[in-house]
Amino acid sequence: MRSKTGMGDNELRLVRYLLAAQRDGADVRPSAISRYLGISSASTTALLDRLERAGTLQRVNDPTDRRSILITPTATAAATLAATVDEYEQRVTGLAEDLDEVARRIVIDFLDSLTEVAEETAVR
Repeated sequence: MRSKTGMGDNELRLVRYLLAAQRDGADVRPSAISRYLGISSASTTALLDRLERAGTLQRVNDPTDRRSILITPTATAAATLAATVDEYEQRVTGLAEDLDEVARRIVIDFLDSLTEVAEETAVR
């Protein structure tokens, strides 16, 4: 995903966060981004500057508070991420379809066990 989009981990996390907020009708301010990513306001500003220059997000004036700005993803960012996810899902589906029934059962059992271990670890 990183190599296909040219974005780093925090950049991808931010774009996914912005797309989810947009889908939910929620406003996103830079301070919320700092909290979400666990980074300083200076790092947030640098990240936003970089992604704005790349055409991934835009800063818009908050219509309810003229002192504030909101951060929104661009249509280009949404399309790029969606295309990358679609390609990945198609390739994974192709791999799964290539497995015979015995191999598919082994993979499913392994993934179920992996999920159990993750859930048990999270509870502790």
